Amino acid sequence: MPAVRTASRHRTRHRLGLLLAAGLAATSLAACSTENQSADDAYKIGCPALDAAAAGGSTLNQAAVKALEAARDSGQLDPEPTKWVDAAINVLNSPDSGNISAEAKKLLIDGCAEHGYTLQNLK
Repeated sequence: MPAVRTASRHRTRHRLGLLLAAGLAATSLAACSTENQSADDAYKIGCPALDAAAAGGSTLNQAAVKALEAARDSGQLDPEPTKWVDAAINVLNSPDSGNISAEAKKLLIDGCAEHGYTLQNLK
């Protein structure tokens, strides 16, 4: 039984870490003025938030959504990052983040990978 408890604790710590990272990133981006937001900022917020949502966490989804909406609405993003942000917002607003289209999933996974973040829970 100790192995089961250890694995469960590890998953819990991993989820808490993802939630903390998403929360810190969302807070940081939301605090920035819209002129300074970039595509990189959107990925820094969205990727950990997507991972946390896929792991079953929803606590910080709304903070991440607000930050992503601010980045999208800033007019600073090119069309491709805007498409990625819209897909991320849709997943974060979804009651079932595991039930997304294959196209959206590929867009999100590839976008995070291109910006140095490998999603652990959205596969």
